[in-house]
Amino acid sequence: MSRAPVRVDAQQGRGKLPRMVFFRFRDFGSTRRIVALLGAGVLAACKRDAPAVRVDTAAPTVATPTDSVMPSPRTNGWNAAAGPVLLTTGSSPDEAIVFLASSDESALPIDTGAVDQGAVTLLGRDGARATATLELPAGNDNPTCRVWPLRNVRATGKAGAWSVGFVSENVASVPLDSVEGLSARDSMALAAEASRLASAVTATTAPTFQGLRFTAHDIRRFEAAPGVQALVAQLSRRVNQEADPQEEQTLLVAERDSGVTSGPYQLTYAERAFGKEDEVSTSEVVAAVRIGATGHPSLVVAREGNEGLAYAILERSGPRQWQVRWTSALAKCAD
Repeated sequence: MSRAPVRVDAQQGRGKLPRMVFFRFRDFGSTRRIVALLGAGVLAACKRDAPAVRVDTAAPTVATPTDSVMPSPRTNGWNAAAGPVLLTTGSSPDEAIVFLASSDESALPIDTGAVDQGAVTLLGRDGARATATLELPAGNDNPTCRVWPLRNVRATGKAGAWSVGFVSENVASVPLDSVEGLSARDSMALAAEASRLASAVTATTAPTFQGLRFTAHDIRRFEAAPGVQALVAQLSRRVNQEADPQEEQTLLVAERDSGVTSGPYQLTYAERAFGKEDEVSTSEVVAAVRIGATGHPSLVVAREGNEGLAYAILERSGPRQWQVRWTSALAKCAD
């Protein structure tokens, strides 16, 4: 039986396990467009002295919801309605990496026999949805790597590239609209708004980044609740000192009040990491979903750094209330 190609939302260019080719936002076409809109303010800091190196993605916890930080990979609050695993795209659209709901790394080796040959729901960032079958191992599991197993994915009917998958029918996709679909004027306005919101984040950072402009790498809008507009943005600041380049990464979520369709957004969640440019952890929002009967919107975030790759689910529990609900165990290949 021939295997249909699986494409729901084109992301196959992104490096994935087990090859562990780390993804960086610098390769995004949208990055170049937004950078052009914001200008090159980072260059003004080239001659600043860099502070002592700090690669600390777990900054001290702060009391306000707008200053959230990355949790421990062992945090677990998986919603059982999403099924037993999270699936993410492998090196090709017909290959899936399996992350178990349990985030206990001591559980290796992992038995995924219960989900093999099962029906899965594949979701794309654009809101597309497809069904497929999770087949037997893809044959390239690497025993020397601390990675979750790989499985082949066979689509049922017409499908496309996909971002995440679940062994459950109780998960719906929430479309994430990219800034690239907007006019140049609207893109500029949204990029400026994302930078304003990033400036309001008070999570710990290095003094050398203070006063530098933000570069917006990805901005997406979505509906957090009926009538509630929201956005998620990924931004960075860099100190381009040749001997020791430093980088700061910020992920934020913001909302407008119900029924409001213009004006500023309100910052509702943020996390920040900073350190050496080639070591700092980066985050990418790969999908937005609604899980189970409650239907709370959730963002699926890929976090990548020197320690490996992990996925997190941010859930909206109420107006302007976002929190990390679940974090997977790390997946990493030896150097």
